[in-house]
Amino acid sequence: MKPFIVYTLKVCLATLIASVPLTMTIGFVYIGLIMLIKPANYIFTFNLPFNHLFIFVGIIAILITFNIYLIEKMGYKRFINDRPIAHSIVIFLFYLIASGNAYFMHFDHLLFSYVPMFVTAYLFSRVFSTGWNKVFSKLTDERDNNNLEQLSDQ
Repeated sequence: MKPFIVYTLKVCLATLIASVPLTMTIGFVYIGLIMLIKPANYIFTFNLPFNHLFIFVGIIAILITFNIYLIEKMGYKRFINDRPIAHSIVIFLFYLIASGNAYFMHFDHLLFSYVPMFVTAYLFSRVFSTGWNKVFSKLTDERDNNNLEQLSDQ
């Protein structure tokens, strides 16, 4: 398999596997801390619907593949600012707003339901990035003017 396909699969599968347990752990710790304080009439809910998780992972897979395709075939090293995870988070938040799922959510619900998913995707993209980075490090960026050294030698 090509290194970027392996990288995409690693990031997506690790995000799928680790997001739900991390979300549940953080949510239960937060509920435990609330129970220590015992505020009157405080309601807290968190959930991570699997369809949202799968949509987010699909967006990640598409943007990583698109980014690496542009690097490999077109020579663009910095298209979409070389941060497909950040752009997939923004696209996913737009999806939540456009689909009407974010209207009745409180900030803490969004924070404890979706931020662990975003953090795991970012961390796994950094952890697994060393493998495919070596493959593409020798590519030249056609948009840069790196031949200034050649012009100064003449």
